Amino acid sequence: MTDEKRHCLNCDAILAGEYCHQCGQRAGRRELTFSGLLAEIADELFTWDSRFWRTLVPLLFRPGFLSAEFMAGRRARYVPPLRLYLIISFLLFLVLSLPGNSLFQVSVDPTPAAQDTVVGEGPPAADPAAKASGEPSIDVEPEPTIIVTDEYSPEWVRRLESQAQENAEKIRDDPQSFLNDALQYLPQMMFLLLPLFALLIRLAYLLSPFHYLQHFIFSLHYHSFAYLLYLLGMALERTRLHAEAVIIILFLAYLPLALKRAYGSSLIAAIGKALVIQSAYAVLLGVGFGGLLLLALSLM
Repeated sequence: MTDEKRHCLNCDAILAGEYCHQCGQRAGRRELTFSGLLAEIADELFTWDSRFWRTLVPLLFRPGFLSAEFMAGRRARYVPPLRLYLIISFLLFLVLSLPGNSLFQVSVDPTPAAQDTVVGEGPPAADPAAKASGEPSIDVEPEPTIIVTDEYSPEWVRRLESQAQENAEKIRDDPQSFLNDALQYLPQMMFLLLPLFALLIRLAYLLSPFHYLQHFIFSLHYHSFAYLLYLLGMALERTRLHAEAVIIILFLAYLPLALKRAYGSSLIAAIGKALVIQSAYAVLLGVGFGGLLLLALSLM
């Protein structure tokens, strides 16, 4: 009776166990079925000794631990930082895409606009020049104007501004729809901000031996925590437990504690650096959201 040897489907090496000793791929069937895929996902998520749970617990309760482990070279036990970020961000933006879960809610006043309502018994206010000429007039609020270009701006920028000006009038009818359209680009914007946050960390630790890639890993872990905390806040709000103050305190306290553990800073130095980093990042977020709204306005 011949003993048929199994070969790795990826590199064709002879298998001596569940995982290939040459490339690390797990042994499996050539044809992946839907039920098999679900079984693998369930095994990865709900097996308590899996890397997912070994990563999630310190991410939430031990600020900076995962980044410190990565910098020390101890990485096999945990989900890779980029994969962790992609999983959590996908979950967050999936939840935000559901009806009623928009990041921002816009309430529209159903009453007529102020310029269309006459208050009191007197006639509408007249322009002084019109009064002098004896001609009646009323004050009319000008249409919204968007001016970001000049005569030296490129042609494509001027076309973009013109398109945005035309679409600005549509926002008044359905502002929430416009905001939802704009937030479709939020995942891309946040992903682009990741290296900028890492750059802020780099500037804060300019004289340290840490290099930019390590700061980028820290940025991935920090944003993963922030997304999880936001999801937790949404869940608490659904259960009528309003814990906004607690969520804000946890968010503000996480960064200095993470800096202290990951970079070995003193607590005072970590708090000071965290305040500067968070303030600068708030400005970048504001610029990013402004650009996001302008982009959505131009592409309507």
